[in-house]
Amino acid sequence: MSAPAHLLEDAFKDALARAAKLDKLGIPPGDTKELFPGRTPTNAELVQVCVKEYKKNQAAMDRAVQDVIEFLDTPDGAAYVKALEGSLENPVPNNALSVEIAQEILRNGEFGLASSHPQGLRGLGIGVSAGVSAVVGLLAGADVVFDFKDEATVHGRVWKGASLKGGLSISAGLELSFWVQKPVTGAIAGWLLDLYLPTKYTILLFIRFMYIKQRPEGMKELDFGGVSLQFPLGIGLPIRHDKGTNGVIALFGASQTAYDRPRRATLTVVNKATGLGTIAVQETATLEVTLTNTSNNDVTLSSGATMTITMPSYFTDSDVAAMKIDFAGWTFTDVDGSLTLTLSKNTTWASGTDLFLNITNVKSSNQPAYGQQSTPGKVKVSVNDVSFDAQILTTADFALVWSTSKATLDWEAAVTKPFTLTGPAKGTITAYAQPGNYIMQLTTATDGDGVPWTLGYVFNYNTAITDKVIPQVTACWWKTDAPKAGKNVYYGNAVDKSGQPSVCWYGGTSQSGSKITVTPTFG
Repeated sequence: MSAPAHLLEDAFKDALARAAKLDKLGIPPGDTKELFPGRTPTNAELVQVCVKEYKKNQAAMDRAVQDVIEFLDTPDGAAYVKALEGSLENPVPNNALSVEIAQEILRNGEFGLASSHPQGLRGLGIGVSAGVSAVVGLLAGADVVFDFKDEATVHGRVWKGASLKGGLSISAGLELSFWVQKPVTGAIAGWLLDLYLPTKYTILLFIRFMYIKQRPEGMKELDFGGVSLQFPLGIGLPIRHDKGTNGVIALFGASQTAYDRPRRATLTVVNKATGLGTIAVQETATLEVTLTNTSNNDVTLSSGATMTITMPSYFTDSDVAAMKIDFAGWTFTDVDGSLTLTLSKNTTWASGTDLFLNITNVKSSNQPAYGQQSTPGKVKVSVNDVSFDAQILTTADFALVWSTSKATLDWEAAVTKPFTLTGPAKGTITAYAQPGNYIMQLTTATDGDGVPWTLGYVFNYNTAITDKVIPQVTACWWKTDAPKAGKNVYYGNAVDKSGQPSVCWYGGTSQSGSKITVTPTFG
């Protein structure tokens, strides 16, 4: 896959232009009294709020849009969405089947969220939504939200309500939601924005952007919860031949019911040599696989139960056939390109315990595309037993990178008021490069308001030079768990030679008096 362009950027520019035309004609966005008491916002203002949230997680959203477009353009794409829709008709939306299908969509779409590292987001939702065009249109949806902070928990969500004015077009299909707070039972309100992207078919891709505020039961104030991207199903793709005369903004109000439940299992897969979820081109590695029972119940497994491990698509069938597993009590075979273990005798998998195994002789015959830091992928593990109503299914991110790059990092932090250092002031560590923009913590500080900041580094790759991939280290300040945008994050100079210091000043200026310096020794 080529590097994702800023797919939504031009679409938002177009929406701003359309909003400005409505404002010039004196056409307001609709009934905004609850969201904006005492004043009426302009159409352009509401679009700009959406743009601001998009910018905070632009890499994650752009990558998601590209991956969804490609996924829905496959024979299985629409079928998976329809299957998820059917499973969500269950009164409890995060039932085991819904979670399983949502994870299948994540894996089969091979969504690149692993490489974009959406630090600052609470969770990602996979679901379905439906709406109809009218002065007042009915809206509804349901999804399963995977929690980034509490991976042992999933949040089911069902919502239904109405849009108030706007005349936006009909929609029904896949929905991806990006949450900064976990969904709660209560009320939601916000606005809908139709975005249009050109496609290779010279027609328009229609995406609906939903800005969501939520209010828990018993509370009075609406707080920002997240945004969603809705991809209506057309013929193979959610398409429009033109933008027609649809409105730009539609306000909505709805009730929301949220359900929390433990995931049946969680999965981690790391390279034994580095402790990271990556493997390098031409590297032969041993992968450490840890499957944890997070269901809060013991799981009874009978003789003949199976554990199937499906590797990312950048491993060929021949690559998979060469892999080996030696796991006591289980018999290993390679079945149809998947690694399959069969249980030899009855056993109990106790709540909170791990199944730990090694996959040896792991090597990929492929490489990332030039200009890309990595090829993202997911390892899928499914456990099945005759007693299960639905298989236990879980996935872990695992990427193919150009090389395993190691460095010794000498670092030192110095802060002045209003900051207070709450961790060590200096140190030396061994680090490994990983793709994307993942900030690794070295120390912490708090500002004058007690807000925590992470002082650390990004160790990734410079892919700007054709046919070369150069490891680089960048010192940084990051407001802990906040979206990595605006004044929440500051980066120093990137360095790719041993002994060169990367210096990052808070605020991007030495006038702040607070900095972190990271000096790498590569190799």
